[in-house]
Amino acid sequence: MNRRPVGSPSRARRARAAVAALIVALVSAAASAPVAAQAVNPVAPSDPALEARVKALGSELRCLVCQNQTVADSDAPVAQDLRAQVRAQLAAGKSEAEVKQYMTERFGDFVLYKPPFKASTVALWAGPFVVLLVVGALLWRRIVRASTGAGAGAADGEAATLSEADRSRARALLAAANADRAGGERP
Repeated sequence: MNRRPVGSPSRARRARAAVAALIVALVSAAASAPVAAQAVNPVAPSDPALEARVKALGSELRCLVCQNQTVADSDAPVAQDLRAQVRAQLAAGKSEAEVKQYMTERFGDFVLYKPPFKASTVALWAGPFVVLLVVGALLWRRIVRASTGAGAGAADGEAATLSEADRSRARALLAAANADRAGGERP
């Protein structure tokens, strides 16, 4: 028989130790990744006037990921990249209008928090009012129909009438219900 010495680890034990060491290394690397990413991209405002211009222009641009936040207010990586792009262009001497023009050429009018009124943005500007008008018209129509009695079970706008047989049957049902009720109240 092939016997191994009592103090030496087996292959399986060594493999388990290697896998455990690998898992610990991967978890450590994953935990330190956000710290490393922050260290690579430090935001150190060098010029307060430039940073004020970046913030002002960033408040006029929409974050492409968040969509309801400005680039200045968003913490998304895309917004950070857009702020860096705005900062670089303003530092290079471009005006705010030139930076906006660059952004709209690259991303469309959607990137502007207040898009201009033109043929391609009519739906953005007029859409809410059109929806409001349609809902108002439908509501008005429903109120008018309810107040005139049309649509309360009548067909083609005629008032609902009962035949004499239906009336006598309804009287009989009401009389029976009243009799049951009166009979149940007696001691």
